Amino acid sequence: MGADLNVIYQLMSERLKEFREKNPELKEIITFCERVLDLQKEIQPRISLPPIKLDRERMAVKIREGFPLLQREDLPVDPERSAELFGELCRIGLDENPVLAEAAEILREAMDSFRLSFRTLFSAVVQDDDDKLESLAAELRVGRSVLKALAKLSIQPSLSAVALGATQDISVEGWKHGYCPVCGAMPAMAALVGEEGSRRGLCSFCGHLYRLARLGCPFCGEEGSEDLRYFYGEEEDTHRVQVCERCSGYLKILDTRKGGSVEALAIDDILTAHLDLVAEEQGYERKAPRLWGI
Repeated sequence: MGADLNVIYQLMSERLKEFREKNPELKEIITFCERVLDLQKEIQPRISLPPIKLDRERMAVKIREGFPLLQREDLPVDPERSAELFGELCRIGLDENPVLAEAAEILREAMDSFRLSFRTLFSAVVQDDDDKLESLAAELRVGRSVLKALAKLSIQPSLSAVALGATQDISVEGWKHGYCPVCGAMPAMAALVGEEGSRRGLCSFCGHLYRLARLGCPFCGEEGSEDLRYFYGEEEDTHRVQVCERCSGYLKILDTRKGGSVEALAIDDILTAHLDLVAEEQGYERKAPRLWGI
């Protein structure tokens, strides 16, 4: 991911403070994010995963040929620590908006009565099996989107550890594709970094930060200027949105030369939901979910 996980947690925490000062109207979601971040940071060093054994020569060939290092369904998750985090998230969820609070109460009762299979739930999220998630949500009588978001937040420390471990000894700097070189998922958001403004994508699933082509749509590969355009939010130049006429997709982009950091991109994605609304009102489609799923 390009930085130690402790550094990333710290930068995300600092970014939340910056948003709190500039955008007091976002107080409730910022407070929730701060509580989630504290829980994830506390559990991160206790994540226990099987060793990831990757053959360097074989992985170099995969990167050169455009194949991700790992298949998404093969990414390991620490079920015990993830289940523990899920329970803590439900606990803090009791203090949130009525929809989340009600779901949190139902899920806590399901955990207490052993009606919630964490292995089934986490497996469904890793495999992106929405049918299974829909079935689980109906069985538990909670919304699928809330269940999926809580599960994704719970397994994120595991996924972050996997992404970091997979790229420690294997270079992916030569990657030339829009999807993640670690797991193959599409970018949730992007950032411009350095004086030249090179572009980095934030994987929407494992959270790996990887090089994106400076120009072009990462979703369909369109490079023609006639099919790509940008717009900014009102009175804002730190964030912009790239829209593609070919695939109708859009990608939010943070210019770190004007503020923020690439390592905290997941926070910017959550707290710039107004840009998602503008893009969607214009008929464009978000092609990948937020890393945190909220």
